[in-house]
Amino acid sequence: MDGKWIAEFLMSLVLPLLILLVRPIGLDLRQSTVVAAVVLAIIWWSSGIVKKIPAAVFLLAAFFLTSGTGYKTVFAFPLSETFPMLVITYLFSRAISNAGIIDKIFSPVLQKVVHTPFECLLAAVVSFYLTMYVIPQPLARLIIVAAVFDRFLKKAGVDQALYSAMMYGVFLFYAVVNMSAKDADMIMNHVAADFAGGAITNGMWMKAMFVPTLFCCVLILLLFMCIFHRQLAGKRIRITDTGKTEPFTAAEKQALIIVVITVLLWVTQGIHGINNTLISLISTILLFGIGILHKRDLNAIDVTTLIFLTAAFSIGGVMKACGAADKVFGLLQGIFPAQLSPAYFLIMVLAAMLLHMVLGSNTTTLSVVVPGMILLCGNLVPQEVIVYIAIVSVSFHAVLPFHSVSLMIGSSDGYFPPGYVTRLGVPLTALVYLSVLLLFLPYWHLIGLL
Repeated sequence: MDGKWIAEFLMSLVLPLLILLVRPIGLDLRQSTVVAAVVLAIIWWSSGIVKKIPAAVFLLAAFFLTSGTGYKTVFAFPLSETFPMLVITYLFSRAISNAGIIDKIFSPVLQKVVHTPFECLLAAVVSFYLTMYVIPQPLARLIIVAAVFDRFLKKAGVDQALYSAMMYGVFLFYAVVNMSAKDADMIMNHVAADFAGGAITNGMWMKAMFVPTLFCCVLILLLFMCIFHRQLAGKRIRITDTGKTEPFTAAEKQALIIVVITVLLWVTQGIHGINNTLISLISTILLFGIGILHKRDLNAIDVTTLIFLTAAFSIGGVMKACGAADKVFGLLQGIFPAQLSPAYFLIMVLAAMLLHMVLGSNTTTLSVVVPGMILLCGNLVPQEVIVYIAIVSVSFHAVLPFHSVSLMIGSSDGYFPPGYVTRLGVPLTALVYLSVLLLFLPYWHLIGLL
């Protein structure tokens, strides 16, 4: 064993052991054990001292053995409908990739309509909106769309500075667009919504978030153009050799028909009432049947993420059920004004963003912030609004790639340098507050949500 790793591992145990021994803020033994386990798992996830799966298994085992909350609370995520839907959409998204549907449809369009950096960023936003239901698994959607823009920009022969800025824009606007609808992010949005008792439907989410998110895209686009002015000014994107797009094969045409019917059934679920998970399952079976999906494609199911989400999702529920959340978040009670005001909502944003900067993972942050905010602010702020405030606070704001899984993927794959995240992330912090004050809160008042 590496001596440095052993030292780091032992250091990671110090704070959790102190919590167990001191039992601060009136925690009893069971509550202090739960809090210590959460702190230790977060330290491991944040630092990488212990990998995601062992850390997640440790946390789930600690909760199951010591929290006294029961298996339904500890394993709330795999017992929810989101879990099987997510598993199926991994396969459905792989089928989209195998059939080349996005590349064959989008690439020729990009060549015709995109000639400037501004048009390229706008095309990225439109692409994510158009593929929201076509590729329901969010990270798969990001990877496929990013690959399309990567090939497009390289074919255009743009310089490295413009390429990096455009690709960073693709990864950034993916996160912004995902705020528009609950189903835009099958992981993060569903995890956050489930903490409100599962009462937030996709229709409710879109009514509250779609319009202000569109305007938020505009503000971020303007900020992006200002921050990266040197890389973008006067640049053109031209492809002289358009080449010939390969036609769809018979199997790919069949896959396209299945995808279109599936998307139409998802969108009209409120009319026909057929369960979306059942629709997705039947579609995926058909895609196996026509040979677009194969046995080897089962590796598209990200087991690591599923186990991590199971552990992350359990944090809020377990802490609330054992009484630890009341005592931990009671510490924040004093920072909130007695009455609702713009300052009240800005403090909510500040608390969420600070935790996000420490915890890194959006999902982990939401699993702690949303139940905590419901506990602290639920008597003044509707639970639905608490969920939306938390989403706006953490979705697209990042100072380091560590603060976003999508940005971490883009940075580690070499699409853009890590410094771009910090460069935009600092002014983006102010834009989060401005968007809440000038876009989201006024719109929620307008539609009667507040």
